[in-house]
Amino acid sequence: MQLLLFRHGIAEPPEEADSDASRALTPRGADRTLLAAHGLARVTDRPQAILTSPKTRALQTAAIAAEVFDMAPEPVDVLADGDPRRVLAMLRRRAEASVMLIGHEPWMSELIETLCMPKAPHGFLELKKAGAALVDAPIRLDEPPGTGVLRWLIPPRVLRSLAGGH
Repeated sequence: MQLLLFRHGIAEPPEEADSDASRALTPRGADRTLLAAHGLARVTDRPQAILTSPKTRALQTAAIAAEVFDMAPEPVDVLADGDPRRVLAMLRRRAEASVMLIGHEPWMSELIETLCMPKAPHGFLELKKAGAALVDAPIRLDEPPGTGVLRWLIPPRVLRSLAGGH
């Protein structure tokens, strides 16, 4: 399965929200996420599904990505809590060949590390806000774990510059 990971954009500080789940994108975060999504659309094919954390900032990021890729996002509860094993179990039940995941750190980076380098210590990779990564992932049960390939990791500044006239 091809996994396109897109981290949510810049959100309001925790102390300004009622709860972590209700933290929204800032206006600047929404603007930058839109540019990053347009840049992302220039370097990757349209995924077959957009799966998102149900937390507000991720839902807002997913709505932006869905507009750019002209498709509807699907909230998935397991993407809120950040356990890469549960994310993998959920993905094994999916039929799509390419999926965009929208969520949070540190689980997004941990998922990449688990898929590509399961024996390496975690914490060497960080997906920036509104940054993206593409992984060819061994998701199916008949595929050996740890044989994933990180195709690219693009920071948000580069994605925004790729947006061109947007």
